[in-house]
Amino acid sequence: MNHRCPIFLVLWSGILLFLVACQESGPSDTSAPFKTKGGLEYRWHRKGAPVKAEPGDIMELRMQIFAGDSCLYGGHDYSETWSLQLTQPTYKGSIQEGLALMGRGDSATFYPVADSVFRYDLTQTKPSWLDGSSKLRIEIGVRSLRNEEAAIQTFMLQQGIPDSCRHASGYVRYNIESSIPSSKSKPRGASGSVLQNGRKYKLLGNMRVLGGETVREFTELEPFYFVQGQGQIKPEGMGQALATCREGDSVWIVLPSWLAYGKKSMADAGVPAYASLFFQLRILGEPAVKSSLSTSRR
Repeated sequence: MNHRCPIFLVLWSGILLFLVACQESGPSDTSAPFKTKGGLEYRWHRKGAPVKAEPGDIMELRMQIFAGDSCLYGGHDYSETWSLQLTQPTYKGSIQEGLALMGRGDSATFYPVADSVFRYDLTQTKPSWLDGSSKLRIEIGVRSLRNEEAAIQTFMLQQGIPDSCRHASGYVRYNIESSIPSSKSKPRGASGSVLQNGRKYKLLGNMRVLGGETVREFTELEPFYFVQGQGQIKPEGMGQALATCREGDSVWIVLPSWLAYGKKSMADAGVPAYASLFFQLRILGEPAVKSSLSTSRR
């Protein structure tokens, strides 16, 4: 008599029950997708992040966009990363609705309408062969989640920078010599007059990504020269901050991404997309431009 049959029957029964339970635990590729309030269809692959994205957060994503079997963006190796800032949805069924459900480590597939994605999200011309009413398949995995405003505020608290150093437009300008006691005799290196339009100045110091490495240095051998009021300072947010400085100032300046380079990535310089920039600078005056020109003509 074969006593193995009952044992095998029990094992196979357990395996079948396990498979059925797995199928019932969540939606599969053949099950009906979930929908957001705005009507965006999606399916989870992995979820459970304790902190979800909020408008204003910077999200680093692995993303692929498909139209049928054709990969439009991202490549088939799924290695390219995209950085974007989460905003309030601009239309019903926006991909932003789906991103707001995700946190670090989450992954999902979204099915937005092609015409809306190209018009509002990609701001590109839709391929002529693609039916605008069809649905794209967008595979998204969240690598990281960062709140820029919270990062700047944390930096200010750690460095003891008061809130009064935060300008209404968003940048931070902290004069590190502001603690010098006032006296009749002006201490060496103390601030002078405000920067004058048409005059040449020299910057010494460095620029770095907030919380990251130095990406550029300005030394006595290689300073940065500019003429105030001629639009030579880039990004423009830096020009706004310097316009409030005085000759001789030693300052810390923090530029949020919207006053720096925004969504642009400067890989060669080590500046990622949506980077907050931190400058440590000394502002020195140079001889008047006219006198230097007259000297060169002699």
